[in-house]
Amino acid sequence: MNNKLIIYGIGKFAEYVAYVFQEDTNYDVVAFCVEENYHQQDEIFGKPLIKLNELKNRFPANQFELFIAVGNNQIRKKIFDLTGLENYKHATYVSSKCSKWPNLIVGSNCFIDEGCVLQPFIKIEDNCILFTTDLGHHTIIQKNSLMSGSKTGGNVTIGENSYIGLNASVKQNIKIGKNSIIGMNCAIERNTEENSVYSNKGTVKRNIDALSLGNRFLG
Repeated sequence: MNNKLIIYGIGKFAEYVAYVFQEDTNYDVVAFCVEENYHQQDEIFGKPLIKLNELKNRFPANQFELFIAVGNNQIRKKIFDLTGLENYKHATYVSSKCSKWPNLIVGSNCFIDEGCVLQPFIKIEDNCILFTTDLGHHTIIQKNSLMSGSKTGGNVTIGENSYIGLNASVKQNIKIGKNSIIGMNCAIERNTEENSVYSNKGTVKRNIDALSLGNRFLG
């Protein structure tokens, strides 16, 4: 018999999570839940949508597991801690299509998608999300962190509650301080302090339209 899963969340990420859990694990997604002030309908993605404060009465912790499908680290931590106090077990998803080794260590309520490449001796703590991310050997991702399309060298530590953005890279043997935000395209070559924010200059719009530029190469 498959395990029964409730998903917290109502966004596109929640829909994605439900699909891969259903197709790529031994879980059956039976319902979604959300806090009362976000509850505006009784069904979503073809499943019941209930209020979080009704969860333990309708889907008790001894019969159902929970996954928190929220990208915001602070909100995900809040719901993880709250539902943990209610004794819910938090499911973890590691895609069968990602590249990984048998000694990978992964905590509760983690999500590792099909685009990830994970070298040996990696530890990912509770409540972390990895989208299309490459991790070098002996890397540690501390709890409540999210990495999206980013890359580390070997022996890197990402501090808890951190966000690492698209195409960001972290050099080997670096420690990222907790509560850090590393923006898109950043290259981190030194240890960072706690609560640091790094950004890279954005793309500049040229003062010419695409059709005019293309015509320069015609004829």
